[in-house]
Amino acid sequence: MELFYIALYIPLIPAIIAIFKWSKMNMSQKIFVGLLWFIVVISFSGRAWALITSSNNLPFFYTYILGELIMLLLIFRLMFNTGIRDRYWATLLVGFSLIWLINVSIGQGWWAFPDYIRALEATIVLIIIILWFLKMLREKIILQPYKTFEFWLCAGLLIFFSGNFLLFVFPKYILTAGEEVFEAIWKVNAILNILLYLMYTIALLWVKKTVK
Repeated sequence: MELFYIALYIPLIPAIIAIFKWSKMNMSQKIFVGLLWFIVVISFSGRAWALITSSNNLPFFYTYILGELIMLLLIFRLMFNTGIRDRYWATLLVGFSLIWLINVSIGQGWWAFPDYIRALEATIVLIIIILWFLKMLREKIILQPYKTFEFWLCAGLLIFFSGNFLLFVFPKYILTAGEEVFEAIWKVNAILNILLYLMYTIALLWVKKTVK
């Protein structure tokens, strides 16, 4: 249970640090701050909904997924600069939004576990991250990547989405595997969340190194 509360509150750490770093940020980093506070609001709203109504808060999770991917696409578009044409980013954004809308309206619905849409988001993010690392290695412009905001952002997302990818690919097995297996898997997910926001925090500490 302690892991659950740590995973719930830990986004506040990078979100608060980001406020003090705001004046030194470029546009992609400012969008990242918006993402952090969006996550904080959605997470706490979803928790409050569950406590007040005693019903599941999966609609908040659906909203979280859509908002997260849209803002990540905006961030990556700026990080790649002219590396990938704008129409490809627009296609990803509009295409995912349409699939998300179809899924919540006539597909699985608001109240079902968002397994397919989360797996699709993970696939998109992992592909973009791999492309960014390949771009960084090919260009060799960044001599010490571990001292950049972009590196830690991508490293955190890579570990998080690759680590819990199977959680969203095979949710029906997980949900029927028994209480002990279910709890163990969600503990792993909580640990991955904690690692993600710790890496987000490290990324923000290097903001001064990436001002453009």
